Amino acid sequence: MQFGLHYLMSCADGQSPAQRYRETLEQATRAEALGFESVWPVEHHFNRSLSILPCPTLLLAAIASRTSTLRLGTAIIQLPLAHPMRIAEELAMLDVLSDGRVEAGVGRGGNPTHFAGYGVSMAESRDRMIEALAYLRRAWTEERFSFEGRFFQADDLSLAPRPIQQPHPPIRVAANSAETAAWAGREGYPIFLASNVNPLPRLRELVPQYRRARAEAGHASRNGDDLTLLMPVFVGESRRQVERDVSPSVRQFAESSAAVVQTWLAKAPEAERPKLEAFFEQLCGMTFESVNAVTAIFDTPSACVERLHRVREELNPGRLICWFNFGGLVPHEKVMRSMELFSSRVLPHV
Repeated sequence: MQFGLHYLMSCADGQSPAQRYRETLEQATRAEALGFESVWPVEHHFNRSLSILPCPTLLLAAIASRTSTLRLGTAIIQLPLAHPMRIAEELAMLDVLSDGRVEAGVGRGGNPTHFAGYGVSMAESRDRMIEALAYLRRAWTEERFSFEGRFFQADDLSLAPRPIQQPHPPIRVAANSAETAAWAGREGYPIFLASNVNPLPRLRELVPQYRRARAEAGHASRNGDDLTLLMPVFVGESRRQVERDVSPSVRQFAESSAAVVQTWLAKAPEAERPKLEAFFEQLCGMTFESVNAVTAIFDTPSACVERLHRVREELNPGRLICWFNFGGLVPHEKVMRSMELFSSRVLPHV
C-alpha cells in the first residue's frame, strides 16, 4: 500500500490564502523526502471557507518544480465543468513539465453551486463526465482526432504537447455512489473513494460492489491498484494531544460544510436531494469522536498502524491518500510533525 497527501485547502477567516499555498508547497516538498509517493489536490469553487483550490493543476505545477519523484494527482478534476480539450491540454503539459508524473483523477462533481456558477446542468453531470472521458482518451492517444458527441465536438484536432506517459496518464474516477462505482467497474476504471463522503461501513459495501462489477465485466484483478482511498489522518504522541490538535478543525469542517450543503439543497435536482439530505444530517452530527470512529484515523503511531492494517484487510486499497489537515485549522508546524511521525513510526510497519 502506497501513501499520498490530499489537499482541500480550506481557508478560514483570519487565514491568508498566500500563506496557505506556501505551507502546502512546503509540506508537499517535505513529503517526498519522508516517503510519501504522491499528492492529490481537489477542485473546488466559490467558497474560501471550504477551499481555495479552483485549479489543482496550477498547484501541482508549483509542486512539480520543487520535487523529482512525487506523483502529481488530481483528486479530482470535475469533468462536466470544463471542455475536455482544455483538461487534456493542461494535464499533458503538466505531464511534460514533470517528466511523466501525472495521475488524472476525474469525477462528475456533486456541488450544485459549482454547476450553477458555470452554467452547466447538474442533471447532465454523469452524461457529460462519460462523454468527456471518451474525448480525453481520444485526444491523448490519437495523433489527430475528430469527435462528435452530445456536448463536445472536435474536427481534426491535434494535442500539443502530447503527454510523456503512454498511452496516456493513468485515469482514476471518483465513484462515491453505488451507480458510479458499478459503472466504473464495468468500464474497468480504477476508482477513488473518500471516507469523509462514505464512512467505513458504507465503504465495506461499495468496494465489493465495484470489484464484483469489474470482475463480471472481465477486467483483470489489479491487486489493490484498482482502489485509491482518501482518509483524514493525523498522528500524535498521545490521544489527548491528537484530539486537542484536531478538534477545532473538525468543528470548522462540519460547520462550513453544513452551511454549504444547506445552500446546495435549494439548487439540487430532485434526484440528488435524498443523498444531500443524508450528507447534511451526517455533517450536523459530526464530532471528533464520530469522525474518528468511522471516517478518519486520528491516533497514536501504534494505533494508526493497527487501524491501517484493518483498512488494508477489509478494503485492500493500493494507495491511501492522507488528509493531514482535515478542516484546515491545524497549524502548519503540527501538520509537519504529524507527517514526520507517520513517516518514521507508521510507514515502516504498513
